[in-house]
Amino acid sequence: MIPPDLWQRPEMLDALKKRNIGQVFRLIRQYAGVSQTRIGIAVNLSQGKVSEIMRGSAQVTALDVFERIADGLRMPDPARFALGLAPRASGRTQIIETASYRRAIPSRDGMPASQLLNVEGMVIGPRPTDDLWDVDLLTLAWVVGRLDARMDRRTMLLLAAGMTAETAASIADPWERLSRALRGPQMLDDDTIERLEARTIGFHRLEYVMPARAIYQGLTTHINELSTLLQSGPPERYRRRLAATAGEAATLASWIAWDLKQPAQSASFERVAALAAEESGHRVIQACTYAYRSYATTGPEAVEHIRRAQQFLPAEGDDATRAWLLAREAEELAALGDGQAVELLQRAEEAHTRARPHRERAWTRFLDAGRMAAFQLSTYVRLGDEQHVTEAGQAALTALGQDEDQKRVSVVYTDIAQAQLQIGDVTEGVGYARRALEAAQRTESTWGMQHLAKVEKALAARPDHAARELLGDIRATRRALGPSPA
Repeated sequence: MIPPDLWQRPEMLDALKKRNIGQVFRLIRQYAGVSQTRIGIAVNLSQGKVSEIMRGSAQVTALDVFERIADGLRMPDPARFALGLAPRASGRTQIIETASYRRAIPSRDGMPASQLLNVEGMVIGPRPTDDLWDVDLLTLAWVVGRLDARMDRRTMLLLAAGMTAETAASIADPWERLSRALRGPQMLDDDTIERLEARTIGFHRLEYVMPARAIYQGLTTHINELSTLLQSGPPERYRRRLAATAGEAATLASWIAWDLKQPAQSASFERVAALAAEESGHRVIQACTYAYRSYATTGPEAVEHIRRAQQFLPAEGDDATRAWLLAREAEELAALGDGQAVELLQRAEEAHTRARPHRERAWTRFLDAGRMAAFQLSTYVRLGDEQHVTEAGQAALTALGQDEDQKRVSVVYTDIAQAQLQIGDVTEGVGYARRALEAAQRTESTWGMQHLAKVEKALAARPDHAARELLGDIRATRRALGPSPA
């Protein structure tokens, strides 16, 4: 997916005139989030060769290679002219398409997941030049997905530092295998499937610490590659595994699209997840979809989504997902003043003691003791149980490390702020709310800002200067991030 205006940017035109294909590839990766593997497939070069060209250790000089690159990238005629080539001939086939408009995935009711069309990602503009963006995201997701240990922000940054386009070339073999498999299903093997599964897990883990915009393009590229393999008619022993990992990736894409305030895209990914769940035989994928959906609303509607999700749980197993859903139901019932929330919270804890979050599903890696403490805190705050709020608040704070994922930090601090404001400690409440806002700003988190809504209402009634100043900053941030998709 290449934004049309990228071909008109001065730095792109300069690279084309100089026939600097390495710079062309780098600009495509920077502004369109296209992986080296995807570029290689489009222009019929190996991922290793694309990496060499991007590093400058190999140069493109042959006219037929320039033609192949222009065709594969679907360069418009002005870009072809700048490269010194003739206008585009009709009837050429391209793998990477220019994004001339935004399009949601069409509904494919009744169609198996193996027939899904490729997903078109959103054009979200140029990327900031910070350490979270200038990485080979697909390789980073794969590496992160293979880690058994819990990953905090510092760990992710250390990995990202070693995953730039230049240094990721040392991990060429997995993507060479994938490139061959994308050209023909006969090249598909267990190692490639395992790497794709690990990459899906990695994207779920990266979502904890990176803004939604930073990973959306890479995630849609990943889903495109899974879709391509499903369409190629893989052997049965691989088809169900591919469908399952596509479904797990689509649930995350749906959540991220919602966070990016793209409800149509979010609903389309939900349909993909439902189809993949059916074809793979893993109905629990839809439990994850409905659980994510519950965050987009509140009250009885949120409870309805959670209970719908629970219908997709198996009679036994998937205890991490079960614990998550029970804790979510406790949160929402507590907000409605329903005392049953305490019993549900206890059941969630019991399920969590049986669970193996790092072994069950791509989305369950987040459910550690710290997140369960955060669920307790949220539930008791909503019930107005001051005694348990103090205990749960201390447990949640203890679980937060210096490099904890900032989306969780925002939610925990918001709940503590709300509790402090409820008991009349405005100074502490404003202090925690300020830290919650800063964490939400760093991650551009719609979820974090939505969680601040009750604190926002409490601050509106306060005449204190600090409270009024914070209220103004929350509202300014909300305007900057745009209206909530909910």
